[in-house]
Amino acid sequence: MVRGPPTARSARPRRAFGKVLAAAAAMLAITCFAWAQQPPTSGPPPAADLQAALAKADAGAPGDLVKLADSGRADAQVYAGLLYISGRGGVARDPAKGCAYVDKAAASRGDAAYLSGECWRQGLTGKADPVKAEAAYSRASAMGYTKAKCALGRMLMGEPAQAARGLGLCKEAAVAGDSSAGVAVADAYFNGRGAPKDRAEARSWYEKAAAQNNPQAARRLGEMYAAGDGGKRDTKKAVDLWRQAEKAGDPLSAILVADQLFSDITGGKKPGPGTFAFKGGVPVQDIEVVESWYREALDRDPRPDVKQRAKYAIQVLNSFKTAAQTTPKVEK
Repeated sequence: MVRGPPTARSARPRRAFGKVLAAAAAMLAITCFAWAQQPPTSGPPPAADLQAALAKADAGAPGDLVKLADSGRADAQVYAGLLYISGRGGVARDPAKGCAYVDKAAASRGDAAYLSGECWRQGLTGKADPVKAEAAYSRASAMGYTKAKCALGRMLMGEPAQAARGLGLCKEAAVAGDSSAGVAVADAYFNGRGAPKDRAEARSWYEKAAAQNNPQAARRLGEMYAAGDGGKRDTKKAVDLWRQAEKAGDPLSAILVADQLFSDITGGKKPGPGTFAFKGGVPVQDIEVVESWYREALDRDPRPDVKQRAKYAIQVLNSFKTAAQTTPKVEK
């Protein structure tokens, strides 16, 4: 039987802005989905007045939060920075203004120094500045902010003379519990950039990060299992990992589940131009499960080529359902 349907989107709770710093990376994660899974701070929860201001911002009234930030409160400045960087809480998106708030708090907060590094690395202030980004990450790391250690490490891995040091920093962060750092180490071994190419070693690091429910690691590890890359081939394990990644919020995994299940009921074929002869024997319910995964990909995956493939596959599956429903049953 085809394996179960995707996680119901309606079951995913809306994240209140009052919890943003516990998932602040998600709001600044313009280019890095993995941030959404790792809280950027392990400090104390917001003070009562800040919590109240955050609740109002979540409802679209950011005035109190901005007032606290303008009064010089570093904790409020981090949230206000995220507010403007992401364009949430009733304000127009203004990354430069958001980064300015973050910079004000960076002298006293490791999470703010890390986010300042992201601002400079991504050019959210108008122009990328790798030197300032590295300095901000170094400051955050010195303050004990673990995630900044691998952020600096990633940048150093792009410099041949510093690659070994960069890999070492990411390994240290991964061992300290930062699953996104584990993904960075795995990527380095997988691609041979910043480390010798070693697919078995890459799989090992992806395994560790996936065990921490990092969706990016689960997706990539699933791809390695599906291809038999760096170890044994196991498509069942691959599907389980992609389902894990999808459940954790990864928008790129549903199409992988869908394509594998489609292949399972078509004798190894993937959706694309051509004809698909339906041989019967597949319950309509199983066909509908495959279709549900394609609809999930169509709804959530931002890639145009994936959306096109999902639409084509759904048409093919509908023809399969018609054939299954009209095929006469053979009396035993």
